[in-house]
Amino acid sequence: MVKLLIVRHAKTEWNKTGRIQGRSDVPLAEESREQSAKLWQQLADKEISAVFSSPLSRAVDTAKLITDGRYEIVTDARLIERDFGEYEGKTYAELNLADHDKLFFALDGVKNVEKSESIFNRVRSFVEDVKKTYDGKTVLVVSHGVCISFLKFASNHKVWNEKLYDMGYVKNLTLTEITIGEDEE
Repeated sequence: MVKLLIVRHAKTEWNKTGRIQGRSDVPLAEESREQSAKLWQQLADKEISAVFSSPLSRAVDTAKLITDGRYEIVTDARLIERDFGEYEGKTYAELNLADHDKLFFALDGVKNVEKSESIFNRVRSFVEDVKKTYDGKTVLVVSHGVCISFLKFASNHKVWNEKLYDMGYVKNLTLTEITIGEDEE
């Protein structure tokens, strides 16, 4: 079993204005840097064996800040956010969508938007690799809202099943702890 400590990146200006970021490489908002550094206090007593991050700067910078430079940050493209295609940069209001969950399910069939099964497959591949390499250890992951919801699902499911999936919104700088390797379906 592997314990995953998963953190959603700190806020960007786009988060603050309700813009869909996806794979757009939007930097952290200035005030987020100090907030990120404070998260280290929650992690300082953990024996962390590895730190992985999405390659997008908002995740890498968050990882550097919350680990206080104590770890090498390994970027992994499988942890990148969903590709929202032409919807990136738009607000939920512009799309007439009330919240993240509605957006997520509304886009699954839209051209140039990454499909749920594709996200699941890349995230599940990451989970499998971590299980093989870090058995019995703790791994820190810094990623994005959609990717994190898939990480949580892929940690307990071997195959994609949209009927069992529940997105569950993850706030910026939220620390989520899950164990992979038990109770998989």
